[in-house]
Amino acid sequence: MITDEQILELAEEFLEEGGTRDDGSCCEYYGTMKDFIDFAQQIRRDTLYEVIHILSSVPNPEANRTAINRITMELD
Repeated sequence: MITDEQILELAEEFLEEGGTRDDGSCCEYYGTMKDFIDFAQQIRRDTLYEVIHILSSVPNPEANRTAINRITMELD
């Protein structure tokens, strides 16, 4: 499972650290909407890869082959 620390590290790659919002308030990270979308998509990809790993690790991974294939196609 992706940890809070890993999420923060990933956020630092996509979003700039510290800043002031348009309304004058401060925030820990800021960036464009594209930055946020890229960040969210990376979290989703990481989660899907984790699901594939979990499904592949069961005693009979062939039972999950359809699910693994569907997720893999979505990642491509």
